[in-house]
Amino acid sequence: MIALARAELLKLRSTRTALGLFLAILLVTLGPLILLLALLSRSDLAGGGLGVVAYLLVPMVLLVFGILGMTNEYRHRTITYAYLVTPRRWQVMAVKLAVYALVGIATMLFTVVLVYVVTRIGASLRGVEIDATDGATLGDYTRQIVVAGLITAFGVALGALFRAQVLTVAGTLLWALVVEILIGAFKPAVGGWLPFTVFNQVSAVSMGADPGTAGATLSRPQAFIVSLVYIAIVSVAAIFISLRRDVT
Repeated sequence: MIALARAELLKLRSTRTALGLFLAILLVTLGPLILLLALLSRSDLAGGGLGVVAYLLVPMVLLVFGILGMTNEYRHRTITYAYLVTPRRWQVMAVKLAVYALVGIATMLFTVVLVYVVTRIGASLRGVEIDATDGATLGDYTRQIVVAGLITAFGVALGALFRAQVLTVAGTLLWALVVEILIGAFKPAVGGWLPFTVFNQVSAVSMGADPGTAGATLSRPQAFIVSLVYIAIVSVAAIFISLRRDVT
């Protein structure tokens, strides 16, 4: 398992997907943040919360990163070598989920630090004093970091299940940003149990929808457990199907 993890990390370091992730994170974090720092009034700046756009967009970037990381394996047929070296396919899947989850956590941690540093510097240049981070905000940051790892792993599981790269990315984003919001608006009791709404309930941050209207029916511990169940179900289904598919 350790050798598999090292091989997975080597793949991440040696592919353009990881570089694309880094550039995308910088774009969706610094772009909106710099605009807000430049355009908002001093009173609005003092209110804080400038990183909310980044905290909404970064999980979506990580979701796509997870999907691409897995579908690229099938697209370029590198998954064949992994399965030849490790015939137990569940081990390959488990390592990928763990490694990508850690990458998601590290990426969101980097985002939080980047937002904090740039905000402090930008506010200082505008002559605005922003309150120091309090305990509640630290708790919010921690939940966002954990959810980023979960969403990245979920992207890996979806990529392993559906394999078709473009369709999986487009379909997943459409589901997350449109379908779930509509279901949550018209059927809150159902919407509260849908995967991305569940992720939102763990972090208490909405990715394009109001958690109240989306049906926040679960407590954070319950939502966390349900999110793990979603990842497990999709991963098991992907492994089950992969045993009956030719990957050569």
